[in-house]
Amino acid sequence: MTDDKISFSKEVAETLNIESAIILDKCNQDIFKKIRSKDVLIERLSNELTFIKKDDIEKSLDELLRFNLIKKYQQEDSRSNLRLPRAKPFEKQDMGNGWLPSSEAMDVLEMGSIEESFISKKIPEFRIYWMERGQQRNNWNSTFIDYIRREWAKENNSNKGLPFPISKTWVPSDDVYQILSLSNITEEDASPYLAEFILYWTDNGSAFNTWNSKFIDHVKRRHLVSNKNQNEKSKNHSEPGTFKQGFDERKKDKSWAEEINFE
Repeated sequence: MTDDKISFSKEVAETLNIESAIILDKCNQDIFKKIRSKDVLIERLSNELTFIKKDDIEKSLDELLRFNLIKKYQQEDSRSNLRLPRAKPFEKQDMGNGWLPSSEAMDVLEMGSIEESFISKKIPEFRIYWMERGQQRNNWNSTFIDYIRREWAKENNSNKGLPFPISKTWVPSDDVYQILSLSNITEEDASPYLAEFILYWTDNGSAFNTWNSKFIDHVKRRHLVSNKNQNEKSKNHSEPGTFKQGFDERKKDKSWAEEINFE
């Protein structure tokens, strides 16, 4: 190999696979841009990337071509070079009300044997979740692919219904915030407690299948303590201090008038 170090685009790896990302990086190097045919390119890549099968290299090149990450081979002209421009960065965008995953993103998910009906069912909740957060991203398709893969894994988990440790990416279901709203606790009030909840239970390592219920209890306790502290502070500012003397003694005390000159 000409170089022991390998680099690749994380976004391409997330969207397609690591092999395609590595091959794209190689194809963007000058030494590979000078190769004049697909067959020669595959052979050279196979010699360079000995850990990737030749068939997988060809499939990856076809995928890169399909996603317009490389240009079509000019096989009719043997003198032409293979030109492989880098993908242009996308501008950050809001999650719009009409957002839909691209056809390429759908293809990637279907290649993972994920049912189209399952994907379509998850689009509205994905869209609402990110619209409410008001974030801007330049990789909504990649974010959607990751989300669907996690949801599909949970849907098909052989341990479904059994206790499991909480993950750092765990998020409560929508029902959680609806239940909390019955106690006059908004999602905005509850969200700040999520990070500490996950941190505690990831360190604890316990496994449960009732994480939503545990989070509800945690939020209610923390919210109650927070309100109690605020009420005590308010009470300290608004209530008068206690008197050291009884009422009769205070009534007879005329010291307050000693310095007043009535003349």
